[in-house]
This record gives sequence, structure tokens and C-alpha cells, in this order.
Amino acid sequence: MNTRRSILSLFAVVATALPAGCRTWLINGTDDGVYNVIAQRQMDALGETHNAKIGEEDGLFRPRSDMYSFVPGRIDAQLPESFRTSRPREGGAEPGEGTEAVDSQDVPSDADAVSEGEAESDSTPFEDGADTEPNQAKPVVMGLSDVLGYAMRHSRELQDAKEDLYLAALDLTLERHLWTPQFVASVSAEFADYGQIRDFDRAMSTVSQVAVSQRLPFGGDVTARVINTLMRDLGVHTTSGETGRFIVEADIPLFRGAGRVAYESRYRAERQLIYAVRTYERFRRRFLVDIASDYFSLQQSKARIGNAEKNLESATWSAKRAEFYLETGRGDIFEKARAQSTFRQAESDVQNERESYQSALDQIKIRIGMSVEEPLDVVSQEDDEESRLLELLLPDVDKEAAIQVALKYRLDLRTVFDQIDDRKRGVVIAKNAILPDLDLSGSVTMNTDPNELKSLSYNTERATWRGMVELRMDDRKQERNAYRESLVNLRRAERGYDEAADRVRSDVRRALRRIVQSESTREIQRLNVKENEEREKAARELVNAGRRTNQDLVDAQNDLQRARNSLAAAEAGVRRAILEFRRDTGTLRVGDDGTFMPFESSPQPPEETPGP
Repeated sequence: MNTRRSILSLFAVVATALPAGCRTWLINGTDDGVYNVIAQRQMDALGETHNAKIGEEDGLFRPRSDMYSFVPGRIDAQLPESFRTSRPREGGAEPGEGTEAVDSQDVPSDADAVSEGEAESDSTPFEDGADTEPNQAKPVVMGLSDVLGYAMRHSRELQDAKEDLYLAALDLTLERHLWTPQFVASVSAEFADYGQIRDFDRAMSTVSQVAVSQRLPFGGDVTARVINTLMRDLGVHTTSGETGRFIVEADIPLFRGAGRVAYESRYRAERQLIYAVRTYERFRRRFLVDIASDYFSLQQSKARIGNAEKNLESATWSAKRAEFYLETGRGDIFEKARAQSTFRQAESDVQNERESYQSALDQIKIRIGMSVEEPLDVVSQEDDEESRLLELLLPDVDKEAAIQVALKYRLDLRTVFDQIDDRKRGVVIAKNAILPDLDLSGSVTMNTDPNELKSLSYNTERATWRGMVELRMDDRKQERNAYRESLVNLRRAERGYDEAADRVRSDVRRALRRIVQSESTREIQRLNVKENEEREKAARELVNAGRRTNQDLVDAQNDLQRARNSLAAAEAGVRRAILEFRRDTGTLRVGDDGTFMPFESSPQPPEETPGP
């Protein structure tokens, strides 16, 4: 009994392991061939290779009952209980009711009010994370390289782009395979019971066939096949007949369908993979520039939070001061109301900036493939030395040199140029289709002797030679129109290249203007911040001396906040403009870890600039 159970268990393990092993062998074998093709074409098209692997696949999935349901995913119309009751208001307060901005016990003395005006407090009423849960994990602070590296490993968009390249290479492996010898083997058996006709005799006949065919690169195909036939009488257990045939056939077009037009599918598939390699590489560069731009926007948003908090500190001090002056008889109710209104607005600005920052964090998490529940923060703009180094990627070139480099390096422009040749081949194909059909076909057949039971002993005396030439011509109206259409498509492709080249020139000119604009704006905003800081300090001193109203201080504080926000935007704009310039000129090089590589490591451009 134990032996029997062991045999059954072994059989079950083998029955389970064999399909799994076969499935893994099929997937890994396909992947290896595709990755080799991609690496070779990357080297041919780019002069370098990058990781384009889409990840391991075991082919397993868990089937669900809804897979074969006509109405999958039914949803109950009844809402959960928690969504059918409203949340009670805290303290029973009605909407719009609030509290005073400052309690009387927090009113500073006269000396305290002046001292707070001279130096801002290091703490704010709204600390970072005040609106988070007490047990929430501390956020992970990421720099630019950390975010880009994470995106390279986990981004869904990048994975889709890799899979598009993989599928293009997969199509090419099939096309290459179709131009290799194709083997076919088949066996058929027929059983017959002749009943009373032959005294209930039973017979079996089998026909086996092995064939190999080869497509010819200039049109036509050649096929060789071996056919064996066996007849056996099952009643008397004797073989009544055994014959064999060896056939070689060839079909070759001489006019229509002859020449390089017959190899068009191979040309198309090979060039489509080159285009896919360029598309994938251009996507990598554009994708990481977009991620870097989002990162710079996050830094800008974080800086706006800091600026809003600084403004809130000043508004808090002004509100306390206005209430203190009102209670001591040196102020009026209007100044107090204005100061409290400014405080409320500053308080709202902090909350709005924090919400915008958290929303932007969620969006970049989604884009780089991170869970939105995972806490994340970015390095502040003033502490980010890594992003400042991006300014080293700006080469010292003039406009004309940058345009010429872009015309050589832009991968999308190279593809548009190469597609003109695709249209030219289309013209040749359409013109060839107008020709008459002149086909040459022939075959050689060798049979075995039917009187001998030998299916492989071919008798050359029984060889049969056949040859045929067929000339056929019918109406070519459709083909003539297709030829004219192909010429139209060719001229469109040539104009399309001219337009694409002009767009490249426009992109480079705009990128250079943005660099100049962003650098100029940054210098202007630096001066603007400095001047508004001096103005805010002077306004505070004058207000303390009673020579200016609180409104003058509020205006100075608001202008300073706007200047700081503009400076943060200008800093982000400079870094973004430099990356976009390198992207638009086609000179941006990105490593597999998401780092921007220096220009010196880039491959040399072709000597000539493509043009129709």
C-alpha cells in the first residue's frame, strides 16, 4: 500500500512539474531571444544599451468565477451604514461660528510686543505634521536622484513603454522565423469495417507526411515533402500496400511580386524595431525630465509652505500687538479687526499650501509607482545641492550650434526622416503591383515501386517532371490608384519631415529663450526678495514707532511672501529649463538608475544632418 501511494504521489508531482517546467522554458526562451534582439538594435540605433527587461513571468494566475460571467462585478445599490449618517459637529457649533484670533491672556506687554517685532520666533502655531495622525510613520525624505531611481524601478508608465518595445521585438522574432525553413509533419489513420462485402474484413490505412518550405527573398517559395502511405488488412494481419512519394515544388514570380518587394515584411519589421528603440529611449528621457519637473514643483510648493508660515508668524504678532494697543488705549477697533483678518487669511494660506503640497505628493507617488499611503517628503529647495549641479549640464553653445546638434540627435526626427524611405518602398511596391502576373512553377516527383513494400526506395525511373509558365493580366484600375496614392503619401512624408525639422528648431529656440528668461527672472526675484525684506523690516520699525499704520506692515509682509514664492518658482524654472533644453536638443543621457549623465559620455552624432 505504501509503495502504491508513493508511486501515485510521484506521478502527481511529475504531472504538476512538467507543465510548470515547460511553461517556464517557453517564457524564458522567448525572453532571451527578444532581449538579445533589443540589445543589438539599441547598439545599432543609439550606440549604447539600456535595461529594457520587463521582469520575470511565471505564467501563473488565479482564475476567478467572474472570468466567464456575462455580468461581472455586481455592485449592491445599498450604501454602507457609515455613509448613511452625518458626522456630528464638534460642540454643536453652527457653520460659520468661530473663535477670536487671540485670547486676552496671550496679549503681550508693551516690551514684549516690541521685542517680538525685532526678531521672529523660531516656532510657529502650525508645526509640520500637526494635521497628521500621532502614530503616523516619519516620512522618507528623497532627493532628486532618489525619486528618479525609484521611478526607474517602479513606474507603471515606464513598464508600459518597456512592454511596447518588447512586443515590437517579439513581432520581429516571428518575422525572422518566417524567413527560415518551415517544417510540417502530419500523420492520419483511417479504420474501415467492410461488413458482409468482404466477410466482415477490417482494414487500416495511414498517411504520414513530412514537409519543409522556404520563402525566397526575391519572391516565391520552394517546398520539399515526403509522403508515405500504408495499407494493412487487420483481419489477416498483412500489409497490402506501402508506397512513398518525394516531391520538390517551386513557385517563382517573374514580374508582379518579384524582387525586393517580396521582402517588404522583413524590411518593415526590422525598421519598426529601430523606431521602437528610438521611441522607448525618447520616452525615458522625456519621462525623467517630467518627473524632475514635478520634483521641482514639489520643492516650490514646500517653499511656499515655509513662506506662508513665516507670514503667519508676522500676522500673529501683528494681531497680538493690535489687541494689546486697543486694550491700552493706543489703538482702535479698526486696526484690531484688520490685524485679525490678516491673521485669518495667513492661517488659511498655510492650510491651503499644505493641502496643495500633499496633493502634489500623492500625484508624484502615483507616477513613480509608490503607494499613496507611504509617507514621503522632498529635500527643501535651499538645501538641495544635487539639483543645483544640474546647471552644469548647460553647455556653452550658441543658437545655431544648438539647432544643428538637435537636427542630428533628435531621435524622433531621425525616425520621421527614415519613414520617407518607407514611403519610397511603398511607391516601388505599388508600381510593381501594376505589372502583369508572370509566374513560373515546377515540380519533381519520385515514387516508389507499388509492387514492393518499401516506402523509401524511390525509383528514379518513375520520376515525374513538371513545369508551367502562366501569364495573367486583368484590370489594374485599383493598382493604378494605389500607385498614385503612394506618391501622395511620399510627398506628405517629405513635407512632414520639413515640418518636424522646423518644430525641432522651434523647440530649441524656445528652450534657449526659457533658459535666458528663467535666469533673468531668478536674478530679479533675488533682488526683489532682498528689497522686500528691507522694506518689511523698516515697516515693522516704523509701526513700532507709531509712524506707520499696521496696514503698511501687512502690505510689506504680503509683498515679501509673494517675492519669496516667485523666487522659489524661478529657482525651479531654471533647473527645469536646462533639462528641457538637453531633452529638446536630443543630448540628454539618462542612466538605468535615473541619473543624468554628462555630455562627454554621450555617443558621437552622425557626420551628416538628415534631410530629404
